[in-house]
Amino acid sequence: MKLLIIGIIILIAYLMIRKKFNFFESSDTDAKSLKSGFQLIEAPAALIRSTLKKTISNVVIGLVLILITILLFVKIKIVLFLLPIAFFLIGYFFLFNNHFSKIKSQQIWFNAKTNEVFVEQLRAENYAFNIFQDVLAVQKIESIQTTRGLLYGYYRIKLKDQLLEIPYLLAENKPANNLFFETLVQNFKIETQKRIFPII
Repeated sequence: MKLLIIGIIILIAYLMIRKKFNFFESSDTDAKSLKSGFQLIEAPAALIRSTLKKTISNVVIGLVLILITILLFVKIKIVLFLLPIAFFLIGYFFLFNNHFSKIKSQQIWFNAKTNEVFVEQLRAENYAFNIFQDVLAVQKIESIQTTRGLLYGYYRIKLKDQLLEIPYLLAENKPANNLFFETLVQNFKIETQKRIFPII
């Protein structure tokens, strides 16, 4: 009976998640271009959908581990070691929510000929910069490990007056976004920081 109830809860949670992240109506084209030569650095719906499925898979495993811990705790105290692993896996959902929200809150346009970048923001003023003239430093902040094919992280580009943070999801849109990220990798010494949860 307990397993049935938990199964129903997981199913309801999954349907709620699908409804919340209802981005599948967006176009799956590799990239959008402006007449002025700017390309939109974006993550297509198919890529986000794939990442969401992997994330949910990890969350379900975390919930199963919590269930096992609850059922066996009375008889086997040692199963408590499963709890940190379970909470770590469940935390991937909050990471997905955080990074997806960041992607939806800003649009990054890149001109490969002039190396100009234009950033549109929903909750702040738009701004522009040149990669070779205005970038002070580039960092990568990422998870301490890859878990079941998932590595969450983001690029942090330090400018004089701005801080641009770009989720790895955009870098995974290959080959559409390759030129933008290759320009960063080839021209800057990128410092990598490891965190349990690389929240933006």
